[in-house]
Amino acid sequence: MISLYTGFGCLLLIAAIFVLLSMRSRGPSQNDQELHRRAQRDFYRQRQNELASDLASGLIDQAQLAELERELDRQLVAESSGDSATTSSSAKRGYILAVLISIPLLAITLYEYFGYRQDLQLRELQSEILSEGFSDERWQRYQDIVDVILERRPDSGEHLVMMATLFRQQSDFAGALPYYQRLARLFPEDPNVLAQLAQARYLVGDRQVDQETRSLLERALAINPTQGTALGVLGIDSFANKQYVDAISYWQKLLVQLPAGSAEIGVISGGIAEAKRLAAAAGNMQTLEVNVSVAAELGASPEGVLFVVAKSSDGNPMPVAALRVPLLTQQEWPINLLLTDADVIRQGKQLADFSELTLSAHISRSGTAIRRDGDWVGESIQVDVSKVADPLTLSITAVQGK
Repeated sequence: MISLYTGFGCLLLIAAIFVLLSMRSRGPSQNDQELHRRAQRDFYRQRQNELASDLASGLIDQAQLAELERELDRQLVAESSGDSATTSSSAKRGYILAVLISIPLLAITLYEYFGYRQDLQLRELQSEILSEGFSDERWQRYQDIVDVILERRPDSGEHLVMMATLFRQQSDFAGALPYYQRLARLFPEDPNVLAQLAQARYLVGDRQVDQETRSLLERALAINPTQGTALGVLGIDSFANKQYVDAISYWQKLLVQLPAGSAEIGVISGGIAEAKRLAAAAGNMQTLEVNVSVAAELGASPEGVLFVVAKSSDGNPMPVAALRVPLLTQQEWPINLLLTDADVIRQGKQLADFSELTLSAHISRSGTAIRRDGDWVGESIQVDVSKVADPLTLSITAVQGK
């Protein structure tokens, strides 16, 4: 709160300075103006008497008297106008003075009305939480303060995101849901907001994707086809409904976005492998089981991405199928993989459409499919697709460029 009071003090100090300057620069006082007007009236009467005396003595005639009296009247009017201007100037200074005093008062009133004082309280509470930890009492105070802010500034996206995220981090998706709903009304074209709202609805609704939730997920992917939350939820829902091919498609798109070494890689890779196994068992796709190992003399494998690539003998340089597997920080070997119809790159083709394939594996240090110096590579093998019964073995035995 110290910063709040400091700001108020600065506003009041600025207003006081302007008030003092206005007082120092003021014009003649009321007493001075009254003395000046009295002197004007005395001079006017004295001058009229002098003109009457001059007429009686014959120094001026009647026409000259009339002209001199008109001139005397004009002079009096001019000086009276100056007095009015002085009075008007004093009124303006009074108006300015009132405005200067009202500015800090208005600022303080608006600051309180829009809840900015609560922002300072929230900041102090956040510092307290960082230093002393998150308790039930502090969490309740946190909610109360933010509720006051949102009551006064209902369109504050910052505070809505803050509350939704905190509820989500505590796995309280029912608590997060109303904040995501308000965010979706404020930002209807934000794919992250739409996906997070859909995820909250999915988890609160007993892990069921109803029509509205699916609409939110599809809208999120229409805006951003790589939106990770939407891909994850749709993959889980497809797997739960035994739509394994669809689950593989969603999860493969999600997998390529995950950072190397993240724990999610193992989870998603395991889900893809299980979906492939179940799809193959249901007869929905053909699979080739591939075991990839690394020669012991190469030591611990580097961080990067394992690529398993299948090419045909028809002269087309484009691969038939490819597996992209981000490696864990401490990867265990060998890795057992399934190369399936879902991994076929050529549109409209399946593994059964190719009688022979050439399989190879390499670890890309840069994460790209093109081999470069420093990548770990192995020898390729020829496969007769129609005769494969046992798992295939690929070995990585060298470092390219060495």
